[in-house]
Amino acid sequence: MRKSSFKAFRTVAALALSAMLVVGSFPNKAVKVDAESTTNKTATEVVADMTAGWNIGNTLDATGTSAPARSSNETAWGNPAVTRQLIEAVGAAGFNTIRVPVSWGQYTTGSNYQIPDFWMSRVKEVVDYCIDNGMYVILNTHHDTNYYSPTNARKYESEKYFKSIWTQVGNKFKNYDSHLIFETMNEPRLVGTSDEWWFPRNNPSNAVREAISCINDYNQVALDAIRATGGNNATRCVMVPGYDASYDGCMVDSFKLPRDSASGRLIVSVHAYTPYDFALNANGTNTFTDRSALDSLFSDLGSKFLSKGTPVVIGEMGASNKNNTSERVKWADYYWSLAERYNNIALCLWDNNIYYNPSDAGEAHQYIDRSNLQWKDPAIIQTIMKHVNGTPAKSDKTSRPAPSVAPSQRPSAAPSQKPSYAPSAAPSYAPSAGGLKVVPVLNDWGSGFEYQITLKNEGATVNNWQIKVKKSDMKINNSWCVNIAESGDYYVITPMSWNAAIGSGQSITFGLQGSNRNGQVSFLLS
Repeated sequence: MRKSSFKAFRTVAALALSAMLVVGSFPNKAVKVDAESTTNKTATEVVADMTAGWNIGNTLDATGTSAPARSSNETAWGNPAVTRQLIEAVGAAGFNTIRVPVSWGQYTTGSNYQIPDFWMSRVKEVVDYCIDNGMYVILNTHHDTNYYSPTNARKYESEKYFKSIWTQVGNKFKNYDSHLIFETMNEPRLVGTSDEWWFPRNNPSNAVREAISCINDYNQVALDAIRATGGNNATRCVMVPGYDASYDGCMVDSFKLPRDSASGRLIVSVHAYTPYDFALNANGTNTFTDRSALDSLFSDLGSKFLSKGTPVVIGEMGASNKNNTSERVKWADYYWSLAERYNNIALCLWDNNIYYNPSDAGEAHQYIDRSNLQWKDPAIIQTIMKHVNGTPAKSDKTSRPAPSVAPSQRPSAAPSQKPSYAPSAAPSYAPSAGGLKVVPVLNDWGSGFEYQITLKNEGATVNNWQIKVKKSDMKINNSWCVNIAESGDYYVITPMSWNAAIGSGQSITFGLQGSNRNGQVSFLLS
């Protein structure tokens, strides 16, 4: 994003126009978060201090097929586990804000939605990576719509859920300073209905009116739970969304900010993949020509919120890769130039680590390759950074409280707490005639196991593939990023539509969970 006041504007040195660029070659751009006087910053001060934001998408928010989950689903959608090196790479490129989407509900147990220690500890570990790097962190509840709904019929259980989750999260993080921001929920909406994503702002249906009223109440319940935990949460900045976190959802007259015991600590949360036909619509245009949609977005947010002293964070924004990098550069330049002109509005890129997705052109939002920490389209990052000012985020471990008893703050190395992936004793698999090589990584905790399997292509491009596993070798209970069928004595593993083709020198990763593993497992590639 930008600072609220620029003391100097510095032209960014041109980046190499290669398809990928190592993080370290980016010029110094983003402002290091000031560690001084950050225990009681107002929302205006926090958002003004944000430069550029980035999302760890489809990772801690990834979900499995069964609940309660007994181990982490962090890699369930095919993305690698978050590392400190990833966060440092993002900071080195000029970003000083990380949004950390988290799905909590799938791990909870009991009627009070108890979050297990292994998951709370893992989330804390990732938050600490960011805080230690001198960055702001936005922590939310993400894909949890199985546990709440903005309807009167489910209002009681929904309010109970939000109160429980935010009480537990609040207690865990109440001693963190203003670098940590809470976001009450993600895109609350009427899932599976015709009103899920779109509604007429000036004439919403009765169902949407009811949903907006419930969302107002849920924001209040979450905020009250956070404030009640005390410590720095008494004045922590909190982001609140409207219906589906959309532009219309917060602009509708019936959306109300919650009452707050702290003054000036609320931030409006908005998602804006704008203009839609260019940025998100798979069947839309790949040319950026519609500037009016962005003009209206900023003008309306400015009139309703910014002019009244309430800052805005556009927590998700981006333009899907449709093989149109030059147009996305134009889009980024215009979007971030508007943010630069307005006071107290910050932007966070959505990144799902998918670079190109021909089966769904609206879901290709990779900016950094998490496997090698290289930026895919550096010209886009260059364009963003010319609208912010300063130097990269720097390590700053004073921003989070020191643990009083170290072992209680971090998960143990026990597999039941947090899988620690290490290559199994499986033999090295030689490339097949087609050049494909199976590399399985096993985590076995006795009662069950998890394989993270990488399929590397060391030959020519492969357009499809299949792997067979004997049923006598193991029982597969769950999988991600692949299809599982049974044929006689075998499980047959086949790709999804988007990972069937593997280019030369490229790889894909998928996962299996199961039980009854019978010694060495053979993965038969065809």
